[in-house]
Amino acid sequence: MSSGADAGGPAGDANGASEAAADVLILGASFTGIELLYQLRRRPEGRALQVTIVDRHRRHGYLPLVHERLCGRLGPGESELDTAAAIDRDADARFIEGEIVGLDPEAKEVSLADGRRLRGRFVVVALGSILEPPAAIAGREALAIYKLADEQRAAAGELDALLRGDGDGDAPVLTVIGGGISGVELAGELAHLAKTRPEGWRAPRVVLVHGGERLLPTFAARVAARTRRYLEAQGVELRLGARVVAAEEGRVRVRGRDGEEVWLRSDRSYWSGGIRPAPVLDALGLPRTAAGWLEVGPTLQCFPTARPSLPDIFAGGDAARIVGADGEWPTMQRAIECLWQADVLARNILALAAEPAGYPSGVPPLEPHRLRRDFFHGISLGGRSLVVYGPLMLDVAGLNTWFRRFLMRSYFRRYTG
Repeated sequence: MSSGADAGGPAGDANGASEAAADVLILGASFTGIELLYQLRRRPEGRALQVTIVDRHRRHGYLPLVHERLCGRLGPGESELDTAAAIDRDADARFIEGEIVGLDPEAKEVSLADGRRLRGRFVVVALGSILEPPAAIAGREALAIYKLADEQRAAAGELDALLRGDGDGDAPVLTVIGGGISGVELAGELAHLAKTRPEGWRAPRVVLVHGGERLLPTFAARVAARTRRYLEAQGVELRLGARVVAAEEGRVRVRGRDGEEVWLRSDRSYWSGGIRPAPVLDALGLPRTAAGWLEVGPTLQCFPTARPSLPDIFAGGDAARIVGADGEWPTMQRAIECLWQADVLARNILALAAEPAGYPSGVPPLEPHRLRRDFFHGISLGGRSLVVYGPLMLDVAGLNTWFRRFLMRSYFRRYTG
């Protein structure tokens, strides 16, 4: 079993900006990062490892229900994990709040914006992704994003101020951009405010703009058709085959399938059209895919060569894309897959930690991540909801709502119990 000393001693510089080396240095504390700590501690050989986890946020919201938190159905107190406190409860783990600005893969050393440098025998990059409109949308800064904790709080505060405004005149218009699962869930939740909403709020008018000809393009056609019926029944105005090309305060410019462009009123517009690699990935010196994600092999190593030159650098979660002999894997990029990846990461780190640093007898074989092409989806549509597995579909609104909250609470207890 390794110790912090095996990682090469303390990292630092002449100014004293040093931190003791860890056995495992995890960059990112959301789903993959904190689950990796949990998986290491489940195993006797992992309990002695010194683990450091770095993130710029101390708390993390439960992302699968972010739309309910935004609309006031869930409060921050019941839908956010105090990640820093959960990590610091572990006597051999510590949370460091900081902005990551660089990584030296050869030295396995991470630089923070405040000058500190951290080192570990093993480094795991689990920095997730960002919700960001593409640069092609003029005025994209006018579009609201709501993924990260500070973004969630800002967007919820703006929505509260808008819907608590003067009740005279037309209802506020809220536009959701993107017809994937995040977009339809947010549109449904906003529309549900017509029936159930925080005291003092007005019900908005909801518009969903989607570039495709049908919603939920990765799901079966019958799921998309049912979703459309449910949203329209709740008053959502659908603009399919249309794209937002510009945004300003109070309006968005939409290009229709015929190429004609019109400005539409929108008191607040929400980007739900897809995630992008976090800018910090540019500074890590790790292999990338053409789209800018971290490229890892099936063992989740960043340098997965036959004779690995840097076998101790791993990545997982939204930031990573697995590339094998047949090209990029069609992984789900969902919270549940982050948990599965963390299990593989823990197994492989422990296999390497059982060997002397430098691997004089060679790097031992490691376990590949198992490809799961699908898993059950719960799709919340305001007052309605669906449970979907491939082409199979079950309409169980009450059960789905209860079960998703059960999963959230179970997830939190996993790290705080």
